[in-house]
Amino acid sequence: MMMTTTTFKKPSATGMIVLGVLALLTVLGLITGIYRLAVGLGQTTALSDQYAWGLWLGFDFALIAFGGAAFTMALVVHVLNLKKYEVVLRPAILTGFLSYVAVLVILLIDLGRPDRFWGFIPWANIHSPLFEVSWCILLYTTVLALEFAPLLFERLNKPKIVSAIHAAVIPITIAGVALSTLHQSTLGTIGLSLPGRVHPLWWSWLLPLLFFLSAVGMGLSAMILVMMIANKAFGRELVKLDVLAGLGKGSVWVWALYAVLRVGDLLFTGDLGHMLAFDTSSILFWIEMLLMVIAPIVLYSMQDVRKSATGLTVTALMVTVGLFFNRFAILFSGDPIPVGAMHTTASYFPSFIEFAVQIGVLAAAALAWYFAAQLLPVFSEE
Repeated sequence: MMMTTTTFKKPSATGMIVLGVLALLTVLGLITGIYRLAVGLGQTTALSDQYAWGLWLGFDFALIAFGGAAFTMALVVHVLNLKKYEVVLRPAILTGFLSYVAVLVILLIDLGRPDRFWGFIPWANIHSPLFEVSWCILLYTTVLALEFAPLLFERLNKPKIVSAIHAAVIPITIAGVALSTLHQSTLGTIGLSLPGRVHPLWWSWLLPLLFFLSAVGMGLSAMILVMMIANKAFGRELVKLDVLAGLGKGSVWVWALYAVLRVGDLLFTGDLGHMLAFDTSSILFWIEMLLMVIAPIVLYSMQDVRKSATGLTVTALMVTVGLFFNRFAILFSGDPIPVGAMHTTASYFPSFIEFAVQIGVLAAAALAWYFAAQLLPVFSEE
């Protein structure tokens, strides 16, 4: 299979407007991000001693799962040897790479002392889940950069370097899958370390496994959503519908296993009754399960949905929204941190700067994906 830089049409008038809006949002995010670094967290965010985890960390948790598209497709193509899906691999690597870069940028902005972000490297707190997460994200981003590098060197016409990287594709893939498995599951361990604070509907001894499975399921739906948007943006079918339908069909088994483990654990621990409490938590739980678990199991199983671009797009979007519900629910049900008697009245709503920075980073990632797809051999042709 020869990798080529596909010639795309000039963006339509609508496309130019969308690109312009994304550029403006990126500039806004850059300005507000610099302002936050200049004056500190206290004056720019709604975070407090009681709500130390906010919008930025919630998006980081969700984006790491969204970026699971890269290791999931590497697993499908190189480990399971399903070459039919190789056409999706490079777009998935690009998606994963930009997702993790966005995560790292937000993490730096979210740190009280971003100039000391490197502290986990020389001073290892081996008892902290965050230590393992930090190292794995750093190493996995490096692996993604190596997987992404052939696109750059093919564009620069450096065949020897490309061949050298391709020769190491199997060990690179193994390292990527291993590192992803570690930090995706260890993010669940962070919630696991908060028994009594995370709501029983989300706290489970199985959280590490549930986080990993949901990242795999999200990765498959992420590529359906990303490629559907790309098909629309570039005005052509970059990846055939039956390939994307296959990803959706495969994810049914992932979400079915997730549902059995999630509901089975609630039954085993005696917390199943919380599902029927009809309070805020139970309503959020049902919204999450409907969007993230029930919808893909039912809709991806329907042939009419798999044959429909709209059906696949809507289902993938539902999974994405549901995954964000899940990560934010786990994160925020672990807040507020009890500080004296004040924790009973604590509340949190993101500030304008928090929203502006987050939207700006996402807009920058979307622009980077678009221009990378225009300039680099991201898509394959026979």
